[in-house]
Amino acid sequence: MLEQAYFQMYETEMIGGEVGRAVHFLERASKGKGFYSQVSSVLLDAIEKRTEPEEIKQKIMEIDGDEKEKLSIYMRFLYSVNRYDVAFPKYDSKRCNDK
Repeated sequence: MLEQAYFQMYETEMIGGEVGRAVHFLERASKGKGFYSQVSSVLLDAIEKRTEPEEIKQKIMEIDGDEKEKLSIYMRFLYSVNRYDVAFPKYDSKRCNDK
């Protein structure tokens, strides 16, 4: 149950552009054993290793759970990564082309 709260905090931070804080909450959420923990592990791995979007979607869809929820999680993740030009591990907390 706590992993769901951490995951929601991750989504809030990620959509808001606070990627460093979002990763912190993903790490916390990934320590559980439920649905959100599994999704968090996939997303954390994707951010740290720059996984291709198709591979991320495939891994998320393999997890047991509601198809629409998994797809919406993937779409929000993809939006945030593209919007804020996330390039780990060299992310510098700057928004796209904002120097």
